[in-house]
Amino acid sequence: MELHKKNSFWRMSLTTVLAATLLAGCGGGGSSGSDDDPIDSVNTEVSVSQGKVNGSLESGMISFRGIPYATPPVGNRRFAPPEPAEPWDGVLEADEFGSSCPQSGSAFNGFEDSLDEDCLFLNVYTPTSGRDLPVMVWIHGGAFITGSGGSSYEPSRLVAEDVVVVTMNYRLGILGFLPVDGLPEGSGQYGLMDQQLALQWVQDNIEAFGGNPDNVTIFGESAGGHSVLSQLVSAGAGTGSQGLFHKAIVQSGAYQPTQIPQVFGEANIGAPVVAALGCDTEPDVAACLRDGAITTDAILAAQGDLWFNPTYGEGMLPHSILAALTQQGGASFPQAIPVMTGNNLNEGRLFLALDEVSALVAGSMDTVTEAEYETEVATLLASDPRGLDAAQIAGDYLDTTPASSGGALVTPAFDDSAGDEKYTLALASIQTSWRFACNQFDQIESLSAQGVNAYGYWFTDQEAPSLFGPQLTAGLSFDLGAAHALEIQYVLNSADTMLSRGASENQIALSEQMIQYWVQFARNGDPSTSDGTATWPTFDNGSELMKLEPTTLGNDALVDASVAQDAHNCDYWATPPTVTP
Repeated sequence: MELHKKNSFWRMSLTTVLAATLLAGCGGGGSSGSDDDPIDSVNTEVSVSQGKVNGSLESGMISFRGIPYATPPVGNRRFAPPEPAEPWDGVLEADEFGSSCPQSGSAFNGFEDSLDEDCLFLNVYTPTSGRDLPVMVWIHGGAFITGSGGSSYEPSRLVAEDVVVVTMNYRLGILGFLPVDGLPEGSGQYGLMDQQLALQWVQDNIEAFGGNPDNVTIFGESAGGHSVLSQLVSAGAGTGSQGLFHKAIVQSGAYQPTQIPQVFGEANIGAPVVAALGCDTEPDVAACLRDGAITTDAILAAQGDLWFNPTYGEGMLPHSILAALTQQGGASFPQAIPVMTGNNLNEGRLFLALDEVSALVAGSMDTVTEAEYETEVATLLASDPRGLDAAQIAGDYLDTTPASSGGALVTPAFDDSAGDEKYTLALASIQTSWRFACNQFDQIESLSAQGVNAYGYWFTDQEAPSLFGPQLTAGLSFDLGAAHALEIQYVLNSADTMLSRGASENQIALSEQMIQYWVQFARNGDPSTSDGTATWPTFDNGSELMKLEPTTLGNDALVDASVAQDAHNCDYWATPPTVTP
């Protein structure tokens, strides 16, 4: 396996700069308290396992930023399971976010590399009063190579509903997910183990912030949603996550449920990286990788455009997500934990937009041409073990008059008025359905079959506010629609931030409705609203989804899952064209 992928693979890989990282720097995040905040009337100091922490009163909540939950993973703790943070003297002034975990610079972090390996921090946002409140722990996305739990997120509207919100950093890329023979057990999973330790910290300390440790919901998007599923697998296997949370929300995290077998990962991902870092001939690989002579810069350089996904077969993941969902090979799923899961109508458009935005910033244009289209489809689908006929699929998705049944396409990727952008839209549609949507429908059906209380949503707001800013958005060759990550702002940004991006009153109303769904689910495991305006059935009770769009709210937004499955051509992907051996 090449360490530095070609740009076409980068474009199609889920390890492009994904999801939550687009929010960085776009929405403000964490407003500071005004001079009129009655700081003296609210106690902002709490005691946790390691010592005292002092927060800040702002926007009607108390924010505690940059709390270390683990001992810095540096020196001999690099490439090792995390250890709890050590006690500190005095009072920790928790008024600044901790360093993001190491990642390469991009348009979304000011083109500056994050190089500080001392990065395992979390942030707590809590109402000014209350006890035994539900707790929501957010796991950020970013393809396991970028992102943080920091300023991208504004949880004030969740906190206003009497919820305690926690966000976290976890190790990324090589440092968090490199599978290497010779490292302590868990290599390929250290980032997930960081998440587990943060969840253990919540169990040990959240009561001091007014939270109920017996009512914790984990939620995340993209790689964060994939992480939520991984933590569920660990809980079902009894390998670390059991008892750490009680409900789970998976946002656009259904991709690659097969994950990566440990042995395959060690041979095809770990070994080339070890060689690139000059440690392949050393008798003690772990000692070599931890040597200070191998700088964080060198690690990021070796990482290049390499993509990551948690490995399974040992450690906290004895089974893959797919095995647990389908109960294969003795794997099981924690049936007592309710799950809410969903996807967006136009997931794949984000990844094509990323390329165009990068080109626009550089003063050029990067669209998918007719000559490139079939090659791009082949690159995208190459990892599918079924041996897909990429040429046939590429052609099918260019047909604007598809068949109406029988396993063929039901819904075209674009209408007859589409010009050259039809290649981009068709490519994005393939990625949406093949990678995200149809996997999600398979997963919720498996969950329901196992007796899990599962709830499905479908985010379809095709006018969702863009995260790129008006000038760059106007320069795109196609509309973003309901692209990957655009639903995050409806739950984890302020109304002011959404309005600044151009949100309409109807979109703010949808946002408030979604917050009620997320909060009600966190509160009692059922997203139905307390006022009866939205009674959301479990998936096994009629196979309905809650359609999230601004024109229809509440009970009127329930749709049969078949509507969404047809929109994403899931019958087609159940038996896709394959190349005859």
